[in-house]
Amino acid sequence: MSFVTVVDSSADIPLNVAREEGIVVIPMPVNINGKTFFEGVDVFPDEFYPQFKSFQELPKTSQPNPGTIKETYEKVIANGDEVVAIHLSSGLSSTYATTLMVRDMCSAPEKIHIIDSLGASWGYGLLALLVNRYLKTSPSWDEAEPRILQMRNQMRYTFTLDTLEYLVKGGRVSKTAGFIGGLLDVKPVLEVTPDGRLEPFAKVRSRKAALRKLIEVMVEEIDHPEEQIIGISHSYCLAEAQAFAEEIRKHVNVKDIMISDIGCVVGSHTGPGTMALFYTRIHK
Repeated sequence: MSFVTVVDSSADIPLNVAREEGIVVIPMPVNINGKTFFEGVDVFPDEFYPQFKSFQELPKTSQPNPGTIKETYEKVIANGDEVVAIHLSSGLSSTYATTLMVRDMCSAPEKIHIIDSLGASWGYGLLALLVNRYLKTSPSWDEAEPRILQMRNQMRYTFTLDTLEYLVKGGRVSKTAGFIGGLLDVKPVLEVTPDGRLEPFAKVRSRKAALRKLIEVMVEEIDHPEEQIIGISHSYCLAEAQAFAEEIRKHVNVKDIMISDIGCVVGSHTGPGTMALFYTRIHK
């Protein structure tokens, strides 16, 4: 018996990394101009973002089909393994609640362990990657669960947006905040809170200042950076993400930096030009 890590596609794990690591990814649906696509199957960031501003309306996202979730869990169990499912934050989606319901419908619910990531995008994916590697050491679930929860609670999510427009349209921030941000050309810096929700924590006047703020916060908080793989995710600004990674290396001696695309599910709410930073912070 071994553990198999399962995530939904909002984790933004590069497909090649998921394959190499043996992480199972459940595609999430994205509705574009009235047609439903599945992330990582028939819609990808490199075609999604160039068309984003021409969509008739903001793309809509929803949780994976419960039947697909059940089928995925059952396949793992049928192979004689146990499921460790880590899903999109309950503060952002109903996916986690649905997976709890699905688990009770499965043939062996005691072999399905579900974790609320309290995060999104590559930070949640990075958590899943670290958990997956930890589970290779063959701990019992009683031993593994508290360690996984500690890893989750130490994961830090910060990001900046090119514009608040899409979060406002999607109801993620107030229209007043969006209006002020656009009027003053304020670049918001946001975080995912400990309970898995989006909150602004700084406002700066330029993109450069926003990226600098992300680094400043990381320098203050990061735990043993020389031992860490940190993550950067971006929506259609790869060159800037690579430059951001080099700037980080000037300030912090990290073990490695992994860059990923922000997928179509998360990107439907943030739009092009988003830059996010993920790392393990000092345990509080």
